[in-house]
Amino acid sequence: MPNVIDTSDAHHGQPERKGAPMAMEPLGGVVKDPVCGMDVDPATSKHRADHDGQIYHFCAANCRTKFIAHPNHYLAPKSQPAAAPAPSGAIYTCPMHPQIRQVGPGSCPICGMALEPEMVTADAGPNHELIDMT
Repeated sequence: MPNVIDTSDAHHGQPERKGAPMAMEPLGGVVKDPVCGMDVDPATSKHRADHDGQIYHFCAANCRTKFIAHPNHYLAPKSQPAAAPAPSGAIYTCPMHPQIRQVGPGSCPICGMALEPEMVTADAGPNHELIDMT
């Protein structure tokens, strides 16, 4: 069965693929849209803007419009507050496998997730692992 492309309700006007899953395309040559972070192929991108001699590619016209209005907002490095360090000798555990416990940070030997300090706090602060993945 061939893949069907539906553009009716897709992100930023990009087609949503339905039907049989397609093989993953290689990430070589793909760049990030500086506004929304989507992967964009510069070879097929219809939405481009030049800023300070650099060409930027966008997933949709809306992202290009936002960028042109405030390019420095999207190009400025995002500062993240430093996480408070865990106290010396803190026990770290896996969120998915609480039986895994060790002194100090590391990775879970079962699932590979980063171990987190076993502390009860009212304000956990930003989750840097979640930020990196999104």
